[in-house]
Amino acid sequence: MNTILHQICERFISEVTGFFGQEKVLALEEIETTLKKKTDTFILEMVKAYLEQLDQAIISDKAGRRQKGIVVERRGDKRDQYLLFGQLSFKRTYFYDKRNKDYVYLLDKAVGLESYDRVSNTVAVNLVEHASESSYGESSRHVTNGEISRQTVMKKLRKLKDLKIPEPPVKRRVKVLYVNADEDHIALQDGSKTVVPLISIHEGIKRQGQRGQCINPHYISSHGKPIEDLWLEAAQWIYDSYEVDYIERIYIHGDGASWIKEGLNWLPKAKKVLDRYHLNKAILEATSRQPEKRFKLYSALYSGDQQATKQLIQQLRQDAKDHSEKKRILGFNRYIKDNWPGIAIHSQEECGGSCTEGHVSHVLSKRLSSRPMGWSREGLRVMAELRAYKSSGGEIKPNHLKGTDSVYKLGKRVIKKVSQNFREVSREQFNNVTILSQGKVVPGFNWLRGLQNGSNTL
Repeated sequence: MNTILHQICERFISEVTGFFGQEKVLALEEIETTLKKKTDTFILEMVKAYLEQLDQAIISDKAGRRQKGIVVERRGDKRDQYLLFGQLSFKRTYFYDKRNKDYVYLLDKAVGLESYDRVSNTVAVNLVEHASESSYGESSRHVTNGEISRQTVMKKLRKLKDLKIPEPPVKRRVKVLYVNADEDHIALQDGSKTVVPLISIHEGIKRQGQRGQCINPHYISSHGKPIEDLWLEAAQWIYDSYEVDYIERIYIHGDGASWIKEGLNWLPKAKKVLDRYHLNKAILEATSRQPEKRFKLYSALYSGDQQATKQLIQQLRQDAKDHSEKKRILGFNRYIKDNWPGIAIHSQEECGGSCTEGHVSHVLSKRLSSRPMGWSREGLRVMAELRAYKSSGGEIKPNHLKGTDSVYKLGKRVIKKVSQNFREVSREQFNNVTILSQGKVVPGFNWLRGLQNGSNTL
């Protein structure tokens, strides 16, 4: 096996030095692409050698396997695995576990390979990261040059678990918290539409030029969950992250939807605010055919003058041109009556500005509804939760994708046997590399000689 390792190393060094030894000026992009391919190939060959040596060491560890009742069933079974460096193919041994009456690839379990997985967890993380921003197919093309199917990407997303933002080490102290609640309307694969709620919690808005940015935002979203569960999650985040006794008020910004008003039952010291976006939208629609009354209606609503608002709406009804306009104004009247406390609060308290629609657009719509597509309910749930997690500052890590396969622990003797083989091919073995003993100086020769002498580092 040492001979194989020597051959891999010598071939790589010879190819690299030969590449630089060409009697021409190499373009930088040619250097980058060529060396990337050669390096990836070299690493894959070394990984293959390492895994197959581990497998052989497990076979040789007869005493260790005998204690566990594990015997060889079949040798030379092939497995393909896509790594960061490309497609890896290697062979390993199939064992029979007498105690558990089960067949198992011990090598797979030793190095953490899940059954039937075609990609490493590191590659899977990259696939999921890109899939949160673009289509499954585009994710595969970007990460694996399209060698992994979109179905595989989708399956990886559905394996995500434990997407939880850790609470801050020290609870924050703020007098006012702001909660924005809104929803996105998403197309399903069966042609119907569904709603995905979004709750965002923040400490206010800081201005950066013309733009506003929420302070310490935290997002909560899902699909198919009871709305009580989402508000419970919001309440839990607030209790875990803030000194609740120090909070004087929580303002819940949103439209008049009943699920948003439900937040009043879960959040302490909360008041409902009809956010300016939805209120302004309602005013524009109600006055679309009578725009001359729009300014007075704005003024009455935002000053909290309920009597003036009633009179203006009555005047709108009287001056309506047809039945459809009257119907629209009647609906507007009900909307204002049902949400009056959330409207009047604008003139009573400094309840802050709302950025509800901006949150929905950034967190949900950008991926879920901005393109013509139909979602499965499970895919929609996973993507909504993933988008909320990432927008809250969360990072996808391999443990979010790990399965439930058990791990096979190798004994120290087995590990030592394999590591020793690689150590023997390391620094002192570079004396056997042909290119270093030929005496011909090519670009990179001095670097390699330094490596041989232990004076260079990567």
